[in-house]
Amino acid sequence: MTTHHDAPASRRERRAQERFQHPHDRTTRHVRTTRPSWQSPVLLTTIAALAVGLAVVVFLIASKPAPAAELVSPPTVYDAALVDGETLGKATAPVVMELYADFQCPACRMFATQQLPGLVREFVATGALRIEARDIDVLGRGATDESLELAAGAACAARQDRYWEFHDLVFWNQGRENRGDHDAAFIARLAQAAELDASAWQACLQEPGVRSAIQATTSAAAALGIQATPTLRINGRSIVGVPDAAQLRALITQLASAAGWKPA
Repeated sequence: MTTHHDAPASRRERRAQERFQHPHDRTTRHVRTTRPSWQSPVLLTTIAALAVGLAVVVFLIASKPAPAAELVSPPTVYDAALVDGETLGKATAPVVMELYADFQCPACRMFATQQLPGLVREFVATGALRIEARDIDVLGRGATDESLELAAGAACAARQDRYWEFHDLVFWNQGRENRGDHDAAFIARLAQAAELDASAWQACLQEPGVRSAIQATTSAAAALGIQATPTLRINGRSIVGVPDAAQLRALITQLASAAGWKPA
C-alpha cells in the first residue's frame, strides 16, 4: 500500500500563504505613533529646567532678609585728624576722589564694604588720597524716600564729624530697596550706634535745608551726566560702577606718584 504525501512548499509559496492568512501583520509592524512636538523629551526637559531656574531666582529675591535686630558693627576706625564732615583725608592730598553714592544701592554697599577700607589704609592715611562723599538720591521711591532720609541722617552726622561712622553702619546693615527697611526707627538706631548727640542730630533732621541740599547735589550730579551709583570722579576722571580694585589702586598710585607721593 502506497501512502501519498504532498510535496513541501517552496519558501516563496510559504511567504505568500502567510501574507494571505495575516494580511495586516506586516503593516502593523511598521506603524509608529508620532508624538506632538510639544511632547518632545528635549523640549519638556528644557521647560522643566527653565521653570526650576525661575523659581530659584524668585526665591532669592523674595528671601533677601530685612536688617537684623542687632546691627552689624563695621570693622573700620577713622583718625579724627583726617575727618572733616563728609571729607576724609588731608587737604593737601594730590588725588581727590568724589564718591557719588546712594545709600540704598547694593553696588555702593559692595564698594563701601569691600574696597573702601583698604583705600583708607593704603592711600588716605598716607596722605595720597582725599575722599569727598557726594550722597545722592537716585533710587528712592514712594511717600517716604528712603534714599533721601538715609542721606539726611548722614548729613546730620557729618555736623558732628561722625559721617563716616554713620556711612559705614548704613552699608554694613543695608536692607531691601524701597521696602520700608530704612524707616525712621532704623535710621535712629544707626545714629545711636554711631554715638551721635541724639538731640542735636534730631534737630538737624527737622531743618528743611538738609534735604534740599541733597536734592541739589543730585541735580548737580545729573548735570555732570552721573546717572548710576557708585560713580567715582578721581581728579576729574569718572569711573562708573564698582571698579576693579587693582586697577583703581594703580590709578591712584600713578596720579599720586606724579605729584611726588611715595608709597610707605
